[in-house]
Order: sequence, then C-alpha cells, then structure tokens
Amino acid sequence: MTSSKRRVALGSAAGTLLLIAANTSTAAAAGPDHSQCRIFTAQHGGTCFQWVGDKQWVLDSDPNGWTTVVHVQTNYGKDRYCNARPAAEGWGYCDFDHIEGKCVRFKLYETKGNDKQGETGWSPWYGTEYGSPC
Repeated sequence: MTSSKRRVALGSAAGTLLLIAANTSTAAAAGPDHSQCRIFTAQHGGTCFQWVGDKQWVLDSDPNGWTTVVHVQTNYGKDRYCNARPAAEGWGYCDFDHIEGKCVRFKLYETKGNDKQGETGWSPWYGTEYGSPC
C-alpha cells in the first residue's frame, strides 16, 4: 500500500471547508460522489448523505484521538450512527436502507470512550429519494 496526502474540499451553505487528511492509505474508501451528496461539516470532520444507495459518508479531519460520529435521524422514527475511520485515513461510510420519499437530517460530534464533545446542531431535512430539501 502506498501513502499520499489527500485534500478533501467540503462545500456547505456557509462556504467551503477544506479538510486535510495527511498520509492516507490508498486502501481507504475513495469517498463520496459529491454530485449526488448533501454535505454537512464541522471543525473536526464532515459527513455526506448520498441518496443514491443510501450511504452516509463520514470523515474525521482532526487527528486528536477523538472519533467523529454522524447521528442520522429520519422523520419516520429511526436514529442511526456512523463512525468515521481514524483521522487521516480517509472517508468511511455506512449503508442505510432508508424508506424512499421520507426525510433525513444529521449532526456531528466527537467521541472518546464515554466522553462526547463538539456536537453540532442539526442539518436541514433532506429527501431520501433525490436529496432535495424536505
């Protein structure tokens, strides 16, 4: 396996946040298709809801020993969680089988053991079928 430096630009309503993942392995997940993705970012990482395939991508951009987690909530009563790969190892993802025609929203935080920090507010609601605002 070879290593390389990778820069991942995440767009958001407030602008663009550049997340730097240094020395990533080529075996790490390639990352989401940003053209079919709703991006949500925080200081410590980011997430991308890819409605085609119901993938929730998550990236930990801060090698501080904490793990970035995305909490995904549906408007039909499901709460799901997806942990990032360790910092600087690229995108991780979880496959969720959302009901089509419903809505999801997400927030980010970091965990270390039983401790939690850096929790964001909720994203807007997005449709599970086409990613449009609900």
